[in-house]
Amino acid sequence: MKRNTILIFTVSAIILLAAATAIGWKVGRGNSNALWEIVSEQCVPNQQHNGKPAPCLEVNLAEGYVLFDDRNGPYHDLLLPIDKISGIESPELLQQNRPNFFMQAWDRRGHLSREAGKPIKDDYLSLAINSRYGRTQNQLHIHIACLRPEIYQTLNQQFPTLSADWKTLPVKINGHIYLAKTLTANELTQSDPFKTLDRYAQQRDESIGKYGLAMVSTPAGEKVLLASSLDVFNMSLGSVEEIQDFSCALAK
Repeated sequence: MKRNTILIFTVSAIILLAAATAIGWKVGRGNSNALWEIVSEQCVPNQQHNGKPAPCLEVNLAEGYVLFDDRNGPYHDLLLPIDKISGIESPELLQQNRPNFFMQAWDRRGHLSREAGKPIKDDYLSLAINSRYGRTQNQLHIHIACLRPEIYQTLNQQFPTLSADWKTLPVKINGHIYLAKTLTANELTQSDPFKTLDRYAQQRDESIGKYGLAMVSTPAGEKVLLASSLDVFNMSLGSVEEIQDFSCALAK
């Protein structure tokens, strides 16, 4: 039995690594810099020279970000830095003078309500950034979208059990292991979620690049961080975007 279990784990790991390789090959065949090219070659120059952010929704040069309406929608926006920052693993995110991109993304959530033509409750919404291994683009981008209805229900059952310390959720989300913690006001505004997760990863002698990171809100307005890591045995690439629903069924 033990030998069979080891064999199953080994085969699963090989399958996942093959999938990851296939994803990387697909990106390589396409253009993993497509978002960066849109930001740097279209949105920012158009704002600077013509005062218009197109094809982005917004270009904020002072605060260092753009807001982009992802075509994989209809209710799906991306917040991206105007500087070249590859992703969650980038050391630039830990610098003291960097903008708080998570806070900026949360502040831009109102665009989804305008697209929907009605207010979308904060606890229906989520922010997500995939791990280094679970993304298709090499420019940092935070997904702004609604939660999938079943994920919303699962999280609401777990919220009362959470604290300011990271804990593993007792239930899997989409078959994957997730960590969760509540956010203090200081962690969201004076620090930022990237630094919060990086401290956890360093304590475990791990790289933050293994992790995908998400932020959600409880019905009472408290913010909660979710994280999921690359895990070959659980068939996870740390792609936390999986919790999101770009059609926003919760608001219908």
